[in-house]
Amino acid sequence: MIVRQAYKFRLKTNEELEQKLVQFSGCCRFVWNKAIALIKFRLDHNISIPWYNDMAGFLGLWKRSEEYAFLNDAHSQILQQTLKDLYKAIESAFARGNGIRFPKFKKKYRHDSFRYPQGVKIDNRRIFLPKIGWVRFYKSREIEGKIKQVIVKREYKHWYVSVITEKEVEPITRLHSPIGIDLGVRKIITLSDGTYFKPLDLTKLEKKLKREQRRLAKKKKFSKNWYKQKARITKLWQKIKNKRYDYVHKLSTAIAKNHGIVVVEDLRIKNMTRSARGTIDNPGYNVKQKAGLNRSILRQAWGIFLRLLEYKLEWSGGRLVVVNPRYSSFTCPVCGLTSRENRKSQARFVCENCGFEANADFVAALNILERGFKNLSEDLCFLTQKRIKELVLELSTAGTAGGNACGGSALLPVKQEPAGNREGVMLPVKLKQGILSL
Repeated sequence: MIVRQAYKFRLKTNEELEQKLVQFSGCCRFVWNKAIALIKFRLDHNISIPWYNDMAGFLGLWKRSEEYAFLNDAHSQILQQTLKDLYKAIESAFARGNGIRFPKFKKKYRHDSFRYPQGVKIDNRRIFLPKIGWVRFYKSREIEGKIKQVIVKREYKHWYVSVITEKEVEPITRLHSPIGIDLGVRKIITLSDGTYFKPLDLTKLEKKLKREQRRLAKKKKFSKNWYKQKARITKLWQKIKNKRYDYVHKLSTAIAKNHGIVVVEDLRIKNMTRSARGTIDNPGYNVKQKAGLNRSILRQAWGIFLRLLEYKLEWSGGRLVVVNPRYSSFTCPVCGLTSRENRKSQARFVCENCGFEANADFVAALNILERGFKNLSEDLCFLTQKRIKELVLELSTAGTAGGNACGGSALLPVKQEPAGNREGVMLPVKLKQGILSL
């Protein structure tokens, strides 16, 4: 099995090196914008657009002209890779039903980056970038595998290098400790064993961000103070992004290490976070409330978490199973009754038929796991319908204190252990504070 992995490191730069990196990024941006302008002109005049080979010929003409001779300062392959990226984006835009828009012009100082397909060497804590030379970087871990490509990118004030490698590993199958996951807002993840993860608390940073944005609005646009304030806001955004990525990385790693089969909902996040504003003729309802819900959903980074979880399970020999989320929190995992009346409140579930009571998110996780078992029953012959029901019942009784059906403490673990030490969920020490047992 071939595994592709990226290693990201921060470069040690000085003023001269940063000037060179900015110059290379600027050349790539120029080629991108020049190519888009030519393609849009042809589309507007109903002329067939030039494809990559033709555009590569135009690139050679631009480099030989006096007006665009500065393109010769950059490495030829990073300019060619820019054109390849552009045509890949155009093909995606023309593909039906994917909702991807036509690529846009790139602005200066935004998303500065370039990519080397080959010619890069690594010597301990140094990396050789063609036409730039040897550059030192902060090496936080060893690089394994054959280098396939290298991306140099600026994020806020710093430059980073991403080394994409490819290596062959022994295919393993690790189908043990199945778990169902319900994604939410108040609890970012609820597992079918009764454990849940609280969302990352970024309230202080978000309040500070709002204050800085109000200060920016009071300054004269494009003045020196305006640029300084904009840099502060960019730094805050970067800090929030890093914290969020760090959290979902730790969550996905912990789950992938301890569970071989993970069942999740097939959520349409883009549809769920669509605006309720409507149009002038047909205005929407509860627009502010819906906007607040959209922000809360996007804050949890569900899409990033699922993407990380998928490839980490693949690396460890596990499997990610996606199921239909319909009525997962309205269906009783014990008797199978599906009714909206079962959901007494946002958090409380009481079955109208058998009286089973539990937390609604926990019930949803159990139902998601059961649906995953049914999807897997063809591959795993020992999972008969009877055995599936037995497994779900075992989990439901383990996650609740005797299936209490009369208020009080709805969900308490039978075995009172620290949440981080729950069987099947071994987590980093930093995460133990953010996990509580139901």
